[in-house]
Amino acid sequence: MTAAQGTPTLVLPFDAGRYEPESLVRHRAREVRERLEAAGLGHFVQGDDVMVDLICRTSPQAEADTIGPVAEWLLWLFPLDDLCEDVFAGSTTGAPADLAATGLPRAVTAGMDGFREDVTARMSPGWGERFRRDFDSYLRHAIRFAGTSTADDLPEPAEFLVLRREEGAAKPTIHLVEVVARTDLPEEFRGSAAWRGLHDACADVLTWTNDIYSYRKERRSGSRFNLVDVLVRHADLPEHDALARAVDMTNAKAREFVALVAELPRTKEFASLSERDRSGVLRCVTGMGYWMRGQYDWFVITSPARYQVLPRG
Repeated sequence: MTAAQGTPTLVLPFDAGRYEPESLVRHRAREVRERLEAAGLGHFVQGDDVMVDLICRTSPQAEADTIGPVAEWLLWLFPLDDLCEDVFAGSTTGAPADLAATGLPRAVTAGMDGFREDVTARMSPGWGERFRRDFDSYLRHAIRFAGTSTADDLPEPAEFLVLRREEGAAKPTIHLVEVVARTDLPEEFRGSAAWRGLHDACADVLTWTNDIYSYRKERRSGSRFNLVDVLVRHADLPEHDALARAVDMTNAKAREFVALVAELPRTKEFASLSERDRSGVLRCVTGMGYWMRGQYDWFVITSPARYQVLPRG
């Protein structure tokens, strides 16, 4: 923790970068904002500058023809996620896809559907199936836990860590590193323990980082499904100590990711790949590092207004 101000500081040993020129991203952000405003959903817009900064920080590897999917994903994900909290805060039953189709505004579901059609057309069927499965899992868990408003609703830490990885949007997000890296990895490698370990570690860093910087905002909106509140509830920690524990856990998970990367060339799964695919894997690993560092820098440097909720004194 740093901080005279009490701002949490993470130690994420990954390179920072930035996609340039940002004009393409800014054009996409304006288009999505105008569609949301036309549908009467302007209050779900995060602001062009804030979203452009997040997109550019997390995907410096992208080129003009690959930045689009990342931009579209994030620009539609934020309103989708906020709407799940608003619409499904009470108990709900039914298939997530049906609930989303009937409960969410058409402008948002159509925007996300358009993104999914575009990105899956770029990639192999195997990639598309994995993205679809992880997106559906995210949506199912986001709807399920939208009503987690009291400490008594929170699962034990071991269960929470598994659920949080599924409930957050990190897993489908990480699939996009293949798009940006201009690679389509062999399906056998995607299913390997070596690749799953990297995916899971990256997803944990992304979701826990989000929890560290957003838990006060989520509390204000009525949700306590985040790592800090789970540690307060089940580890019986004061808020400051729970936040420090979450920081330590995230730093440790980042070190675990680095160790897995160092071990990767010695795994049989990596060794069995062609030179071209090995190069693609390493570009994806670099992309994961950019995501972890870029998201963190966005929270700390850009400091989006939506997360600026002062603790009650």
